[in-house]
Amino acid sequence: MSWRRRSQRDETSTFLAGMIMGLIISAPVAAWLSPRSGSETRSEIRQRGVIIRRKTGQAVRRPIEQIQEQISQLQAKAGQIKGESVEDALREGRSIAARALGQETDSQL
Repeated sequence: MSWRRRSQRDETSTFLAGMIMGLIISAPVAAWLSPRSGSETRSEIRQRGVIIRRKTGQAVRRPIEQIQEQISQLQAKAGQIKGESVEDALREGRSIAARALGQETDSQL
């Protein structure tokens, strides 16, 4: 058992050491081979961030505008229904339910 644990610890430490060495070697090489200076790169990143922010805002605004349009359409339809109040609608619903229940009891006889 201890041999396996020691082997796993050795593998883990070897992996971590390799990863650290890779970072140490690759960071300067990447900076040296970079096609632009740091300020140019930061400027480009900022510009891309602005573009992404603008596109995200547009993507969020579209559904909100569609929802607002649907709400206004529903309000217009609700305004077309004249003379009918909530109480009238409830009375009508109750009478329909009573008729349906009456038909059920008649058919059960």
